[in-house]
Amino acid sequence: MDVPEKHHATAQDWARLQAVIMRLYLDEDKTLEEVKSYMEEHHEFTTTISMYKKKLAGWNAFKNLRPDEVLQILYLKRHRDAARKPSIFFIRGRQVDHDGLQVYLSRNPSIFAKLETGVTPNVEAIRDVSCRSPPSSRSTLVSRPRSPMSSCPTPTVRCNRLLPTSEDMFRALPIYLERCFETGLWSWSESGCWNTHGRHGPSGLLSSILDRCITAGLSTTRQVEPAALRRALDAPFAMLIRAFRNPPPILIPKLLSTAAHLNRIGRGEIRGLLLQFCRDLTIAMYGPDHQLAMFWKGLVSISHIDQQDAIGRILALCVSEYDKRLGSAHSLTTEAYLKHFDAVERDKEPRMQLESLQQRLSKVDNNLTGRSLCGLLKLEHALAICKSDLELGRLNEAEEALSRLESGSLTARDESFRYVWLGYVQCLKGDFAAAEGFYKESVLAARRTGSRDCILEALFQLETFLIHAGKHLEAERIRTERFRLLRKLGSLVWVDQEDILGLEDHTSAPVVTMIHVGSGASSTQWRPSAFAEVTEYAEASSSVP
Repeated sequence: MDVPEKHHATAQDWARLQAVIMRLYLDEDKTLEEVKSYMEEHHEFTTTISMYKKKLAGWNAFKNLRPDEVLQILYLKRHRDAARKPSIFFIRGRQVDHDGLQVYLSRNPSIFAKLETGVTPNVEAIRDVSCRSPPSSRSTLVSRPRSPMSSCPTPTVRCNRLLPTSEDMFRALPIYLERCFETGLWSWSESGCWNTHGRHGPSGLLSSILDRCITAGLSTTRQVEPAALRRALDAPFAMLIRAFRNPPPILIPKLLSTAAHLNRIGRGEIRGLLLQFCRDLTIAMYGPDHQLAMFWKGLVSISHIDQQDAIGRILALCVSEYDKRLGSAHSLTTEAYLKHFDAVERDKEPRMQLESLQQRLSKVDNNLTGRSLCGLLKLEHALAICKSDLELGRLNEAEEALSRLESGSLTARDESFRYVWLGYVQCLKGDFAAAEGFYKESVLAARRTGSRDCILEALFQLETFLIHAGKHLEAERIRTERFRLLRKLGSLVWVDQEDILGLEDHTSAPVVTMIHVGSGASSTQWRPSAFAEVTEYAEASSSVP
């Protein structure tokens, strides 16, 4: 049978089918390969990927945001904020995706340096970007970032209304927390609280699991197939089962803080998968009538917007319950407060952040709260002062607020975070040499944590700065190193200060517990189909290449 000869696209075909191609590519968010396949099958329209790229560029059909367009959005937002006008933004008549804009700003903090120094967008961006008031009173804007390491908060007006939530979860949560204490699942002292069976191990494992979820979110493209996204999350989700079998007291605050962070960086789909997995896991392990299962079922059952408000209420409830049982100066109460601050209060004005942090600092006791938590509270307090000074244009005072912190009071992870902020301030001051030094110090501090996830975040910040500074060859070298580490993410790692059985003769250096999921002892490749665990211990300084 003769195969019909393919008809290659003509200029008339392009003009006739332009609307169809743009609908598929922009409105339905299909990849170019998917558009090409669809057009060949349904319209007998045959051409190359390079021709699609050329034509789409000629039609101004850009799916990704461009720097000058985002800069113009920020200028328009600043002027309309001064007039107290809520806004939604459009580029060439198409409404800007809120989550996509949040992700762009989180990954390109240098755009705010351009805004502060008065860089003017190009003529095309000024022409193509427009805005108008939304049809409802709920704002969909982004605001100035609270941190160069995370995306910008959304200044959504939160109504003090009764939420249409499942109140069952608010009744189930205190019962669950009370039973964990009363049955001996959790043990505590004046200064600590832990899972009786696993001590501090489950809490450290949970932190590594949630770090991995965030790393997966930042390293997975937005156009990825849902199945591919689930594969990327297989390793942390598999280990999450272990954390639920021996739940640490900070389980719910850590999970909800991570969910809020995933939403903040524009990865709502991963946030949804995480919450649904927690629901399904608790039902499978404990049954649908267990208090923990009822809690997760109630949270997942409500809408996305109402979940955000509910998470704030839940975290505040956790702080209150721990305070009643253990006291306000206890380390668990303080850690729960910090999770609440990260998920809820960080979105507020710096002045309100300062008031909250000063009140909490007045309650802590260095002997009871713990050095690392006290150090993190002081770092958050210094950051609030820094952000307040930046808003007033006092760059030297902003730098001083961070510089006067005692580095010895901070963990390596928090020290890495502080260096990124110092680099950001130097970038705003125009001292790129000093900024580069701080960003590199951030990477060195991250290496001391023994966590590849932390190192990847620091490398990403350094790479972003080098691109902004015009050092593209150095940025490419950092990108190569980052991708090399990404390929080795088969191990979940956390630093554990506890003595480990059989390692009494070990040095006093921090110990890293490496759990390889789906790999052999000598393998660096993770195979999702083979679920096996190999645990080994090593000094933190030599655990990560």
